[in-house]
Amino acid sequence: MNSTATPIQAQFSQALAARGWNLDRVRVDVASKDYETAAGGRTAFVYCRQNRDGDHVLTGDYWSEGRNVLSTCWALFRPGADEATIASEIERFAAEAEKTIAGTYAMRIKALLADEGGSAPEEETTSAPRY
Repeated sequence: MNSTATPIQAQFSQALAARGWNLDRVRVDVASKDYETAAGGRTAFVYCRQNRDGDHVLTGDYWSEGRNVLSTCWALFRPGADEATIASEIERFAAEAEKTIAGTYAMRIKALLADEGGSAPEEETTSAPRY
């Protein structure tokens, strides 16, 4: 990770990596995760940006159904926020983002198709002789 990461960005990166997100090789404030959907591959991006006031804001982008479904997933940390609060809010944000993505139409269809494929009826066997 780049040494220019703020402590909150470092915490963000560690938490998201532990949840299977990929850290950007250049930017310390970006993580991504690939999803295979019924409509093909999609990539989600989450950001931990610091504004002029020193606040850190977590946001995300995942386009599905013609909109950014992560537009309502966010978290805000003011300067001086304690580590435990930051950790729990990062976890809450990541869980909310993943749940929102799982609830998209293309992901629900993929899950439905996987369920149908996994529970195909077995071929019936009979004791009648075959000729």
